Amino acid sequence: MGYRIDFGIEQGTGGRTLQARIQGRSSRLAERIGRDIAEQAKRESARQLLIDVRGLVDRLGALGTLVLAASHQQRVAVIDSGDNELFHPFSESKAQQRGYEVRFFFDAATALEWLHAEDSH
Repeated sequence: MGYRIDFGIEQGTGGRTLQARIQGRSSRLAERIGRDIAEQAKRESARQLLIDVRGLVDRLGALGTLVLAASHQQRVAVIDSGDNELFHPFSESKAQQRGYEVRFFFDAATALEWLHAEDSH
């Protein structure tokens, strides 16, 4: 089994937000998944990314790679379950070291609120 990404786009006052919901398995494919998301974001001229990884069965250990591959100029909000909460600071720190703005959330509403908070600046 591979993976599937469902994309959606939301227009906000500060630009477009690409929403990506991933399902399936990520083993050895995390970087490819991230690149697929980055390419779609570029096509859509998205300034922000909302990535929902809750449907990705084997995401533990692959999230950092996936997020770094997806991140470029956008702010990135990642939705995950609380089961992996202890690992999120590592992925966020790794992204920040490379100059990316990434945060993990447990629900879409809070993630979108954080993404759109930048819209008002």
